[in-house]
Amino acid sequence: MEDRSAASVGVVLAGLALAAAAFPWGTVGVGPVENVVLAVLGTAAFGAFALRRRDLLARGSGSLVAGVASLGIVGYVGVATAGTLAGTSAPVAEAPTLSPWGVTLAFVGGIGGVIAAYGDGRGLPESLGRAAKEVAWSLTVGFAGLFAISLWGSLLLGIAGGVLPGEPGTGVQLAIGAVALGFGTGTVALVYFQWTDKTLAYLDFRVPDLRDLGYTVVGVVALFGLQLLVAAVFSELGVSTADHSVQQAASGGNPQVLLLLIPASWLLIGPGEELLYRNIIQKSLYGTFGEWGGVLVASVVFALAHIPAYAAGADLPGLVSTLVVIFFLSLVLGASYLLTDNLTVPAAIHGTFDAVIFAAMYLQMSGGV
Repeated sequence: MEDRSAASVGVVLAGLALAAAAFPWGTVGVGPVENVVLAVLGTAAFGAFALRRRDLLARGSGSLVAGVASLGIVGYVGVATAGTLAGTSAPVAEAPTLSPWGVTLAFVGGIGGVIAAYGDGRGLPESLGRAAKEVAWSLTVGFAGLFAISLWGSLLLGIAGGVLPGEPGTGVQLAIGAVALGFGTGTVALVYFQWTDKTLAYLDFRVPDLRDLGYTVVGVVALFGLQLLVAAVFSELGVSTADHSVQQAASGGNPQVLLLLIPASWLLIGPGEELLYRNIIQKSLYGTFGEWGGVLVASVVFALAHIPAYAAGADLPGLVSTLVVIFFLSLVLGASYLLTDNLTVPAAIHGTFDAVIFAAMYLQMSGGV
C-alpha cells in the first residue's frame, strides 16, 4: 500500500499557511481573509495535499502542485516582508501593517510544505513520514503554547485594566506577560497530560543534587561563552541581530521594567519554557529521532517559536541571525536536560541566563543607577 503520510503532514502545514491569510498583511482583503494571494496559494497547497492524502491525485502531479504552491508561499512571505521593511521609512500612518504571527505561520507552513511535497513525491519510507509527523506535532504544540500565552495575556490585561486606574503601563504589561507565560505553558501541559493520559510523574522537576548543580554551572557558563563567541563572529561579519520585544519596550524610556523580569526569569520564564519545549516536546521526540536527534529537533522548534518576539521592527537578516543564536543556545539547554534527566537544571540555566541579561540591560539603559 502506498505511503501517504507525508501528504497528511502537508495538509496540516498548508493549513497553517492558509490560517496566516487571516492575519494583517497590509493588503486589501475579502471578508475574514486579509491576504487574498496567500489564501489562494494556501488553498492550492491544502487542496493538493488533501487530494493526495485521499489518493485522488497521482503522486507526481499532486506533489508537484503542492510543492509549487508551498514554494510560492515562501516566496510571497519574502516579498511581503521585504516590502514592509522598505516601507518602514515612510510615515507611521502610511507604513504597511504586517503581523509577526502571520509571517511565522506562513513561513513555517510554506517551508514545511515544500519538504512534505518533496517527501511525498519521492515516496519516502514510512519512517521518514513518521518523523515528519513528529516535527509537525512539535511545531503545533510549540505554537499552541504561544497562543495560550497570548490568550492568558489578553485575559489578565483585561482584568488589570478593570482593576487599576488608567491604562496599564509598560511595567504592568511586561509583568502580566511573564505571568501569562507561566499560565500558558502550564495550560498546554495540562491539556497534553489529559490528551495522552500521562500523570504528574511525567514531570521531571526534582531537587538538584551536586551533579545537577555542576551541570547547571557548566550550562550557564556555556550559554554566556556561546553568546560572546557568536557576538564576536557576527561583529566580524558585520551581521546584526534583532531586539527582543522586552528590550524594545524598555528602551522606550522605562528600563525599570527590567527589574520585574529578573525574579520572573527564575520563577516563570525559565521553568515555563523548559516545561513546554524540553519536558513535553523534546522528551516526546526521543522515540522517533533518538535522544540527540530529539534535542536537535526541539531546538529548531524553540528557535522558530521566538519569531513573534523578535519580528517587530527587525529586518530579515537580523531576525534570521537571532534565530540561529537561539537555536545554538537551545542546544545547550536540551543537552543539559538529556544528560541529567532533571528539568530543574535547564530551567535554572535558562532563568539565570535571562536574569543576567535583563540586569545587564537595565544597567546599560539606566547608566548604572
